[in-house]
Amino acid sequence: MKTLVIHPEDYTTRFLKLIYKDKDWTVISERVSKSYLKKQIKEHDRIVMLGHGTPYGLLGHGTFVIDSTYVYLLREKDCFAVWCNCNQFFEKYELKGFYTGMIISEMDEAYWCSVKTKPDELEASNWLFAEALQEAIDNDNILETARSIYDGDSHLVEFNKNNMYYEKGQ
Repeated sequence: MKTLVIHPEDYTTRFLKLIYKDKDWTVISERVSKSYLKKQIKEHDRIVMLGHGTPYGLLGHGTFVIDSTYVYLLREKDCFAVWCNCNQFFEKYELKGFYTGMIISEMDEAYWCSVKTKPDELEASNWLFAEALQEAIDNDNILETARSIYDGDSHLVEFNKNNMYYEKGQ
């Protein structure tokens, strides 16, 4: 399966690089033109989208990297997306694959979501989350695998586990 990773460079989501570490996948982390990105999406079977976002799409480089203008291409692909509130984007546009809702990866997000945690617990959670996704991404049971590996006795882990989703394609 030919895989494209779209992961805008951002030090706060650097832990997500573990998901595609040592994989022979095409990675786009720098700003590229819309036409180039659309061409790359067309040429790949699976599209992995990682970073910060909103219900309107994946953010990067001060703008939306993925937004509704890419939906017609993404509908034909196996998608794997990790950004905050991505579930609203996927559900609105009926996209298929693995995706997340609000994922707490920073202390400010924990505060906004009223989830008590400490910086060291948050850091450990981030790396365990990425490790779980690295293991799950090529597994037939992505969601179950991710949830079984990303496990711990904390409100933070429970919150994030409850914000992982999978919608099977045709």
